[in-house]
Amino acid sequence: MNWPRKLVTTAAGAREAVVDLDDILKLAETRPPSPLELARARRVARAVQSQYDLSIAEGYEIISDTDVVDPLTTEVDEATRIARSAQLAKLGTITWSCGIGKSEAFARLVWSDEMAMIWGHPPGTLRLTPRVLADLVHPADVDFVRDVVRRAWERRSPEEATFRVIQPGGSVRHLHCHIEILTAAGKPTGIIATGEDATAFELARQERSRLSTRSRMLCADLAALDTATGLPTRSYLIDEIDQARRTTGGALVVVATEPTTRLPDAITDENHDQLTGEVARLLRTMVGDEVVCGLVGPGLWAVLVAPAKEKHASDPGNLAARIVDTFRRHLFSVQHRTVRLSTSAGLVHFGSDATATGFDLLIDGEHAARDARRNGLPVSVLDRPVTDADRVDRCRARVRHAVSANRFALYAQPIVDLGLNEVTRHEILLRVRSDAGEPMAPWAFLEMAERVGEILTVDKWVIDHALELIGRGAQTSHYQVNISGKSLADPGLLTYVTEAIRRHKVNPECLTFEITETTLIENRNGALAFATGIRQIGCQLALDDFGTGYGALVHLKFLPVDLVKIDGVFIVDLCRSPADQAVVSTLVNLCHTLGIRVAAEYVQDESTLTLLKSCGVDFAQGYQTGRPEPIAVNVEQQVRTIEFELRLPPQHTAMG
Repeated sequence: MNWPRKLVTTAAGAREAVVDLDDILKLAETRPPSPLELARARRVARAVQSQYDLSIAEGYEIISDTDVVDPLTTEVDEATRIARSAQLAKLGTITWSCGIGKSEAFARLVWSDEMAMIWGHPPGTLRLTPRVLADLVHPADVDFVRDVVRRAWERRSPEEATFRVIQPGGSVRHLHCHIEILTAAGKPTGIIATGEDATAFELARQERSRLSTRSRMLCADLAALDTATGLPTRSYLIDEIDQARRTTGGALVVVATEPTTRLPDAITDENHDQLTGEVARLLRTMVGDEVVCGLVGPGLWAVLVAPAKEKHASDPGNLAARIVDTFRRHLFSVQHRTVRLSTSAGLVHFGSDATATGFDLLIDGEHAARDARRNGLPVSVLDRPVTDADRVDRCRARVRHAVSANRFALYAQPIVDLGLNEVTRHEILLRVRSDAGEPMAPWAFLEMAERVGEILTVDKWVIDHALELIGRGAQTSHYQVNISGKSLADPGLLTYVTEAIRRHKVNPECLTFEITETTLIENRNGALAFATGIRQIGCQLALDDFGTGYGALVHLKFLPVDLVKIDGVFIVDLCRSPADQAVVSTLVNLCHTLGIRVAAEYVQDESTLTLLKSCGVDFAQGYQTGRPEPIAVNVEQQVRTIEFELRLPPQHTAMG
């Protein structure tokens, strides 16, 4: 075969170069391959073999199949050897070598110009020593690199490592190296590290890992759906109404339902949930899947009707009347008994320029439904939202009437001390009685009271009645009384509490006051003054709804808190949610570090209880530990702690 005597290569933007192949071959014959060239060639052979195997495994058709071998272990021409070495020339190398028999004392440490530039140093400007090289590696990675090199040396086998290096000026780069042992006569003579700047690849890997973790940790918004009905919750509906009033306008139908006769005392929360679920299914069937509807209060349902886009679309008034008529005629079942619902509806029309908020429109719809019931009508229609002043006045009148008429009931729910594995506390939950006298969850009522500035009136009622019950007992237990965060802004609250303690002859050391975080603490100075004052008279302080309130971590910083309750939104799906587990574990560690005890709400099953114990949670409450039960006036139960709490619970069941 006649080889061409000249090779001409041309590149875009580069001048033409003429290379004499005979000169290259003669140069290659002048000396045997160096240890560095042997190591480079072996690495290329391994890479080619790996790519070949991968291609076969992935089903690629090999058009021209050849045996892949190490070119330096067989008789090949010098041109192949030079090509293999030149292929690796773009990678940087660090050579750490010694003579035979001097494995403990490396005599020569050099790097190639390419490697020097990867580390940020111009070629020839830095003399390498082992200490200098170690100083160039990121401090957090030095031990890792030493372990990899030591392992390669002891095993006489190649290793790979990705680590960070620090360039002049402080920039950090990621370097990926193949570490190989050089041998002569079967004995190790040095180490060669062939590396490349892998910063882009490492950052891409880290981002993929982060996205994978975030995807695994990201949970569905459990607060968007009511667990008893599967329909959107009040907060979700308010957001949807707000969006509609800013864009298209529309109409809001609020349907009020209540059993026509008082339900038996044997009816449990599960029975109420079953009835609520049955009503929800009927409502969804009537309005269809495309219409936004949901549970907005105990026995209160809302349907958001967008402007009709088609002539045959349902009119909001006709839809409201049809819902009322269907609900009135339908026979529902509770504990194998048929139940009819007294039903009325309020319809509020609003334009895209409405200033009333989604919350305001819900209140208007509820008041319209009440008016319809009072006047014996199926539907009461408002052509526009009522004025702010009229709405506030009516809401305040409702709250004040409920307080003056004592339309409240107290329920007790046990709390387990997970360290002792026994019930040592009880939480007293507030129920608001309906027009028919049925006790209902208070969350919608309390939200209204907070919005119109009447929550202090309710708080004072609870404080007075709770301390009266405590004063009648033996006071051998510890009691907790809950106060809304908004009430703390009242400068006379501390005086009111102190006077109630004195009037009912309650030992202040038996009391803990719990602040709810469902609303913003309006005055931090007032909150701190109240907390400091009750601590000075011997009481303690707790935070409720921890993790979902406003500035909870800030409160831990300046309020003398003794106990926090992790909100139930982090507990109800704890066993299935890595994100909830991470939040709970972190909050427990944080609180314990600060000397604060931790309680968990809404514990529904034994597996959740077991997991909470492993996380170090101190107290647990929920249906697993005991359901709320009506309490009598006599509180002289043989329990060590009773907790009185007025709270705005998350909407996990129809009864709260």
